[in-house]
Amino acid sequence: MVYRSFCLNLKWLILVAALALGGALLAACGGGDDPLEVPTDAATTAPTGDAPTDTGAPTGGASEDQVFSINEEFWHIGFHVELGDGTLFTAEEGFFGSELVYLLSIDATFENLGTDQLSFDSALAVVTPGDAYPARGSSDLPDVPGGLSSSGSLVFEVDEGFDPGSAYLLVGAADENRARVPLGAQGGELVDLAPSEPATPDNISLELIDLTFTSAELRADVLWNHTEVDAGKRALTLNFDATSRLGGNWNIFASNFALILPGGSGVGVDGSDLASLPGSDAGTSTTDLYVRFLVDAPVAGEYTLRFTPPNPFIGDDGVDEVTVTFDLD
Repeated sequence: MVYRSFCLNLKWLILVAALALGGALLAACGGGDDPLEVPTDAATTAPTGDAPTDTGAPTGGASEDQVFSINEEFWHIGFHVELGDGTLFTAEEGFFGSELVYLLSIDATFENLGTDQLSFDSALAVVTPGDAYPARGSSDLPDVPGGLSSSGSLVFEVDEGFDPGSAYLLVGAADENRARVPLGAQGGELVDLAPSEPATPDNISLELIDLTFTSAELRADVLWNHTEVDAGKRALTLNFDATSRLGGNWNIFASNFALILPGGSGVGVDGSDLASLPGSDAGTSTTDLYVRFLVDAPVAGEYTLRFTPPNPFIGDDGVDEVTVTFDLD
């Protein structure tokens, strides 16, 4: 009888404990909400108290949700990224939501300037005078088809009292060109790595071949493979059409081009698209060719492009080298 009574009491104790544990789990989980999800009304909910509704980045930290405008853009690894609003908020993480974390989410639109579908994967950190906060895995970095745009977000875990007014977003690894976007008035200078289109060199005309330069581009990344140029360098691309007056199909090669830099040193071609050139006595044109060189930043100075035609394109006049000089600002 004692043993049976003991067993009944033990069963009741187990049942009561299970019910208590279930209630605690339900309360802690809060109905299954994702603790890292940015509040859907964050962009329209004004901070309470005496804080202004939207005057740019806040000048001091606060524990309540805050929304501030960034409205800047940068270029990196073949993407053009536009930043919208930043939102500071808190979330509960850890065992049963036992840890309160402070998060910064930045709305972003990612434009894929290349042709392949992929996501933006540059190194990212928010930097303040005393700390650096890398991007979290909960950032929303969508796969973007080539030539199109998609919306997402960048998420960072920050400290309590984080002040976006003196912070900036740092984009890129230490060995790459880095973009820098201030989040507030005290965040420093904007470095957006925006591409530019400098003036083209003069055209090259030989007895059997003409090179007509159609455009030039100076940028810190390479679009076709979505890579960033090494720190301190820029990629100078010269686009041109070639007209051949030599019968048959003949090639020009990357080794036929060189660039003399402002300091006097020469560099070879870093990348190119040089097709076989069909020719005729009247001249046959092949379009959309290019050569790319890596130049030092800042780029300002005088440059000299040298073209040494391959032997089949050396005419009766014997000209085997031509140079054209141009300036970059």
